[in-house]
Amino acid sequence: MEPPVRQAYELYSQGDIPGLLALFHPDIEVYVAPPNFESGTYRGHDEYLALVQRWGENWDEMRIEPRVIEMKGDWALASVEYVGRGKGSTVEVTQASWELSLWQKGQCTAYPYRVYWDRDEGLQAFDEASASATA
Repeated sequence: MEPPVRQAYELYSQGDIPGLLALFHPDIEVYVAPPNFESGTYRGHDEYLALVQRWGENWDEMRIEPRVIEMKGDWALASVEYVGRGKGSTVEVTQASWELSLWQKGQCTAYPYRVYWDRDEGLQAFDEASASATA
């Protein structure tokens, strides 16, 4: 059974940030890989909320569309596409991302939720994380 990872993307796309945060452990760490302008590590609900709010300020419309969610044990690797229109723009833009997360008891754990902009980096992190869990 797939954990609520898909639901997290739906909540984000609907603008239900309190609902999204409820799916994340209070001590969540979110790592955004370079070269994104928001690259870095964000700890806890407050820092993650600030990141989401800053990101949202730049868009008239933004949603995340999960393409494929692969599971290995409690690990999920979501291949997603960010789709949006920047402030004042009529042009829709897309950005692919590979997002690694660990789900236990219906919640994304405090283990870093990782956002990769490079497919190979995302796949490698997924393989390493899931292999270490079974070792």
